[in-house]
Amino acid sequence: MPRARSTDAERAETNLQPAVGYSGAMKEGNTVLRPLLAALAALLLASCCPVDQTDERGWPKELVLGLVPALEADALVDNLDPLAEYLEAELGVPVRSFVPQDYTGLVEALGSGRADIGMLPPFAAMLGQRRYDLEPILISTRKGETGYRTQWMTNDPSVCDSPPVVEERVCETRVKGRETVVRKFLSCNGDIEQVVGETIAFVDPNSTSGYLFPAVQLMDNGIDPQEDVNGLFVGGHDAAALAVYAGDTRFGVAYEDARMMICDQYHDIGEKAIVFNYAPMIPNDGVQLRPGLPDDLKQAIVDAFIGLAESQAHLPDDQKILWILYEIDGFQRFEPGVYDPVRTAYEIVRR
Repeated sequence: MPRARSTDAERAETNLQPAVGYSGAMKEGNTVLRPLLAALAALLLASCCPVDQTDERGWPKELVLGLVPALEADALVDNLDPLAEYLEAELGVPVRSFVPQDYTGLVEALGSGRADIGMLPPFAAMLGQRRYDLEPILISTRKGETGYRTQWMTNDPSVCDSPPVVEERVCETRVKGRETVVRKFLSCNGDIEQVVGETIAFVDPNSTSGYLFPAVQLMDNGIDPQEDVNGLFVGGHDAAALAVYAGDTRFGVAYEDARMMICDQYHDIGEKAIVFNYAPMIPNDGVQLRPGLPDDLKQAIVDAFIGLAESQAHLPDDQKILWILYEIDGFQRFEPGVYDPVRTAYEIVRR
């Protein structure tokens, strides 16, 4: 669905991460049904126990944990239960899991007090903080890093300054019983100015790594992301990689390295979708809390998440609760200013 212009700030606040269907991509939410589904989710949450009921400590008698699926919602529901059970044991409070349709649903649930704990990417977290005063408490780490990058992909080797480098990696999968194999992944160095006049598979106008940061990178190189390229918003990082893989677009962007997410299904995606450039670093996703929770409960939640990561550090990745969910290997405490690069990118692109 080509769309050259991004939405305005008000729409950005109310539609943080819409899912747009794309042919050949994994299952995505229908753009017409999404508002109805979000409303239904809110009604279902509203019918549950009020979150203002407290115990003798002044803590809610029940906590609601919300996570948005990276891929299939059914798989997340199964994978979310161990985290909810762990938090329940650590906090001494029943913890109920909640899987919203998208980040909009999760932000709205946290902002309305119908969910207590959530995990959000930086852009959604920033807007949730601005609109509802959501409180970020932790930043996730992956391979010890608190940030990640946008990768630029192409199916045209001539974009590369020199022949692509071939790296063999283990193609991991969260699907039990599927064989884990080694695949080839290509990368090279290429000039970003080659995208001028081309169609680019972006993720979504409100995606940090799927649009905001690469758009700022284009502007830094004298390229107008609205006038000098044709933006095709495909709704997901896997969909952007698949658009390049299938030859639907010559270029695409996704987080680093989104190809790993689907290499078990598309065995040669690492060879056909060549990474040739990167945008600047972006802060990772993290844990957010609704406003109004007691300070001692907030500290207990911080300790519980950090303790979980540390207690499972010695385990294989496919046995770690947080890795299975979002490939998280640890947390760092949130520090003021972490989201400043995201806020700056948002303001630049929305001018």
